Amino acid sequence: MNAFSNERLYSLDYDWLWAAPPHNDGSEARLRVFLKWTLIDSSDDAYEGVPGGPLGKVVRDWLGSLPYSDGGIWGEGGWAASIIKEDSDGVVLDIWSAGEDVADGIEAGTLSLFEGVLRAHPVDVRYEQLPRV
Repeated sequence: MNAFSNERLYSLDYDWLWAAPPHNDGSEARLRVFLKWTLIDSSDDAYEGVPGGPLGKVVRDWLGSLPYSDGGIWGEGGWAASIIKEDSDGVVLDIWSAGEDVADGIEAGTLSLFEGVLRAHPVDVRYEQLPRV
């Protein structure tokens, strides 16, 4: 059963992907994801030295479950993800896709993040659609 609601699941913005230049020309669409643990027990030193602390471990466990990994890039199907930053303030990662099925890739990547990290953990999330060039 869900511990947390699905309101933290990314909702596709087709204007960002298709309506605004460069439209659906096959170029990359990159979504920056800011994650912050909402419940931290400061007395718990079990994660001392782990980048991003307990949230970093949860994110890396999710990424490690994906079938593709190469040099700090993980992915599946038509999408990929990489960690941009992880520290005591949280974890920042990018999820991206390109090509004809860019919307499907972004949707699959954010759904995987939701299922692997957000659904069962007390994590605040903010999504930023990076400019497409």
